[in-house]
Order: sequence, then structure tokens, then C-alpha cells
Amino acid sequence: MSRDTFAALYPDGVEAMPVAWKRMRIPGLPPAFALQPDERSHPDPSVSYRRRTIQTLTAGGERLVLVDKASPHARHDLMVSGVAVPPMPGPDDVPHALGETLWRTALAFVCFVSDPKVQREYGLDGGRLHLALNCDPNTLDRESCQANKEFHLHLLYWTAAELAPLDRPERLGDFADACLRRQALDPLAFLGARLIAEALADLDLVLPGASLLPDDPAAVIAGHRPLGCLMTLPGWAVLEDAAFEPLIRRIDRRLAAVAADLLAAFTGRRDAPRPWQRHALLPRAEIRRNLDRLTWSAEVRAGLQELAARLHDLPPRLAERLRAAAPARRKHQMALNQPVYSLNLYAPAVNTPEAPVLDGGPVWLILQTKLFSGIGGAGLLSLGAIPSVRILRGEGSFSEDDWYGRARFQAAFAAFNRARLDGARGVQAGLAGRLGDLGQGWLQG
Repeated sequence: MSRDTFAALYPDGVEAMPVAWKRMRIPGLPPAFALQPDERSHPDPSVSYRRRTIQTLTAGGERLVLVDKASPHARHDLMVSGVAVPPMPGPDDVPHALGETLWRTALAFVCFVSDPKVQREYGLDGGRLHLALNCDPNTLDRESCQANKEFHLHLLYWTAAELAPLDRPERLGDFADACLRRQALDPLAFLGARLIAEALADLDLVLPGASLLPDDPAAVIAGHRPLGCLMTLPGWAVLEDAAFEPLIRRIDRRLAAVAADLLAAFTGRRDAPRPWQRHALLPRAEIRRNLDRLTWSAEVRAGLQELAARLHDLPPRLAERLRAAAPARRKHQMALNQPVYSLNLYAPAVNTPEAPVLDGGPVWLILQTKLFSGIGGAGLLSLGAIPSVRILRGEGSFSEDDWYGRARFQAAFAAFNRARLDGARGVQAGLAGRLGDLGQGWLQG
């Protein structure tokens, strides 16, 4: 591990951890559906999404849109996103009704892919599902876990064919590239999991059957559990429980408070720095004293001391050079602006008509904090017995036939979602659109 500046932050034996960082390759948009200039840069997401909006949902005076993603993470995926201007980036920023509708739509997706008829029609037998949300509201310069600052959730489903490359996992020790290692295994990957678990230890989870699991790095390295802080939930139905959306909101508040405490311990500041700047670090002796005053366990405080010994200031002159540098250099030298975390919902069971994922065992809620890795929870996650799988997007292009097949799946889900939301208090679900000519994109109603 001498190849990695942050080696001391990882547990013993981590080199043996199964990973898949070069296996999962997902094609990109057909050329005819490529993003137009204003879709890439317009500040109003309604404009950015105009050709990719499948369905509009209104709740709490705000809108969500079901979106055909510009950079897919799987053949069968979608995104449900806010479209507020200015954006509301996190779970605690949106109206309760909007957050509740997002999670109800997520449950509808689980129900949809669990239907045996849907599985047979779209070849979903033997696949796996993830729901992924990223919160990174303050990183406005270098590449970010939450590139779109709208509150949004990725609905992801990989078929058995897409998952086949994972039958031949790699090991962390197979990779010597320090930049890749730092991006795909964030320095806070293990320490952050323990820190979050301690930060949430006294949080009332409210949901019957929900529990916070103790930190277990050895189980992660062996491939027995995902990387990150884990909660178990009794099943997917909790997504429409009245207590679930407020729980996610309270978790977000707690993590934001923890991030502010740590930022203050390291820099003496609690506010986010301006773009292309980072707060100066306090003298290491002062950081050590600040950390000793925090109420973490001795193990977490020791890990934070190790982190402090390895961090360096980003002086204004270097920051200005990085502004014009290649993304790979920026990502290797610039920390993200806290709070930064990903939240995934995942059931380890394979989805089949005989055993739909909806009816499977406990669901894992996975929380990962980030320091350097700008790869979000939709692009860096756990699948099966591999705790770290990196999704390589834009590997070639989907054919137009494949893209229209994907669109039929998406339109069918939107119709299913509308039927499930029909009658929900204060929610208006629009008709499912259809994909017309690729130059036109999705046509509403």
C-alpha cells in the first residue's frame, strides 16, 4: 500500500478485497440523441431535460420529472429529479410531499421490475437493482458526486448479461495506479463508515425492524457485505411508510452537522469555501487538540489524526492552475467540499420471477462519505459479492433499436407509476410520454 498516500486509513488485508473497476461497461447515447449545447449548460433543468422528460409529477407545489438519462449507468435505468431554480440539492431542502413522492416512485420501480410478466418481457430475470442518491451541494468547481445539484434519485437495474463480467472479479491489489485507487476507494471509505455509524448511533430509526449494523471491515474485505455504513430495513414497503422520508431528512441533517464539526476541527471554519478555493488547514497541533475534544471513539479519532497528517493545503496559486488542468489532476489534488455522501438502497438477492426482489429479505441502506472520489453512488457501488464495482459509462453507443427497447421499458414504468400514484394526496402524475424521432426526443402525453 506504499503506492497510496492514505494507506494508513485502510484496514489490514484490504489488498485482497474483490473489486470490479474495469469490468462493467455500459454504452452511451445513440449519436442521433446526443446532447445539444443548451442541454449541457442551461441553468434551468426543465430546458436541459426537455427532450428526455418521460413524465412529470407535481407534489408540494414543486415538480419532479422522470428522466431518460444522458449518461446511462445500465440499459434499464431512469432518474427521478427535481427541477427547481435555484436547485434544492439535498433531502432536507425539498418539501416533504416532494420527497415522499420521490420515494413512492422508487418503490413503484421495485414493484415494476419484480413483476414476472415485466421480467419476461424485458429480459430482467437474474438481474440486480439499486436505488442511488448523492448529496454534494457545495462542490461547485471540480468534478462532483452530484453533478446535477437538483435533488434526484437513480433507478438502476442490471440484467444478468450486464452482470456477467462480475463473475471474474479483480482484487484491489491488482491496481497500481494511485489516481484510480484514490478515486475508486476513497480515503474515507472505511473510516467514514465507522464515523457515520457512530454519528447515527443514537438516532431513532422509527421504522419497526430497522437497525444500524456495527462496523465490520473484515466482512467488507471478504465480500460478505457492501462498503459503507449499513442499516437494515425490513423490506421495500418502508419506502412508502410515513416515517421513511423524515428519517432520510434527519440522516441528512445529522451528516451535515458532523461534516461542519469536522471542517471546523481541521480549518476553524464551518462554511463552504468559494469555488476554486479550499480553507487553509490549521496547524497540526491545533487540529490534534480539536479532534481530541470531539466525542468520537478512540479508533475514529486516531483515524482522523492519520488523515490530518496526510492532508496538505491547496494554496490559491495551485488552485488557479488546477482550474485549467485536466480533470484527472484536479480530482487527484482537490478535496470535495463537505458534506458529501451517497445513499444507496439495495437488496442482495437476485431478482427472478420465482423470487422477485420485492419479496426478498432485508434491504440494505448504505451510506458512504467521500473526500476525494467524485464517483457517486450510481457509478461506484456494491453488487453481489463485490463490495466495489465501478460503472464505466459511455463505452461505445447503444444502437437505435436498443435505445427504443429501453424507451419502451421506461414508458411502461411511467404508466405503472402513474397508476400507483393516482389518488395519492396532493400528487398529480402526468401521462407517460413516448420516444419519437431521436432528434425530437420524448413527446408528452
